[in-house]
Amino acid sequence: MNKETDMPCRVSLDAHRRESTPRLSYSGRLVVGGILLACTPLFFWGGPGYYSSRSFQAAWDLGHILFFLLVTFCLNDIRKEKEAGSEIVYFLAVFLFVFCTGLLIETLQMLGSNRSPGLDDMLRNQLGCLAAFAFSNRSALFAHQPARRLFRGGVVALLIVAAWPLSRALIDEFLAARQFPVLADFETPFERFRWVNIDQLQVENEEVRHGRRSVRVQLSTNKYSGVALFHFPGDWRGYRTLHWSVFNPQDNPLPINCRIHDVHHKQNAMEFSDRFNQQFLLDSGWNDLVVPLEKVRAAPKGREMDMARIEGFGLFVIQQPRAQAIYLDYVYLGR
Repeated sequence: MNKETDMPCRVSLDAHRRESTPRLSYSGRLVVGGILLACTPLFFWGGPGYYSSRSFQAAWDLGHILFFLLVTFCLNDIRKEKEAGSEIVYFLAVFLFVFCTGLLIETLQMLGSNRSPGLDDMLRNQLGCLAAFAFSNRSALFAHQPARRLFRGGVVALLIVAAWPLSRALIDEFLAARQFPVLADFETPFERFRWVNIDQLQVENEEVRHGRRSVRVQLSTNKYSGVALFHFPGDWRGYRTLHWSVFNPQDNPLPINCRIHDVHHKQNAMEFSDRFNQQFLLDSGWNDLVVPLEKVRAAPKGREMDMARIEGFGLFVIQQPRAQAIYLDYVYLGR
């Protein structure tokens, strides 16, 4: 068959496939529409907080993909048949619609809520749109099966990349629970992500106090420079001491500050007097530091630290004259 007779046949088959694919029932459309309507406020309210678990944060981010997948799926479902050759135009129109909707959401977040707009969220929106086109039987975007398979394969690859932060978080949260009362020893692959300011952290085997690895902490000349452990089991009841080791490669002593707080700290305006604070002087070489947890319990002014809900442990220096590095290893609780 020549190209002139083959093309109308192929278009006819695509149209027949879309026409024969069952559409959502009226009640089905109401359910999906209700889900989208109920989820729309979540772009502006609710969701993970600053100290929420990494898995919750990552799963929440994936909601962008699911939301715009459903939006695109609904648009594909209610779309009337178009004349041949309009599929790419329709795809571009929907893709642009999703982009503009996402841009509007990010702008409203910046103007009217405490959310921070992000390019990553915009990309997840577009990925949801692509996924709907890739796996919807009502879409005939690609007439040739090899092109369709390539498109689907690319979308699957992008979905795997998007799901990786959630997978990584779940793996490390499982490992953290098994390692407890060790809070960080840097022997497993993803422990660096338990900390904030991870760009300042580099896992090394150059200077090690315990096991095979430690982490190099790059300190700057900012007023406050350091790292904080945010993601860890927070029930410290039954333990008496907190231990960690720090290597100071400099010849001169280095003052370093430790802070510990619980979940109630932010309700008390994160006042200095509402947390545990202590300064240590690091000698050259390895320093094995210990904090009695009874002192941590008694630290907040006018109340006791909630030892069942410890939320943060931080180490920082104040206004150093030059940038320098230290090594941190083996953070654990002792009985």
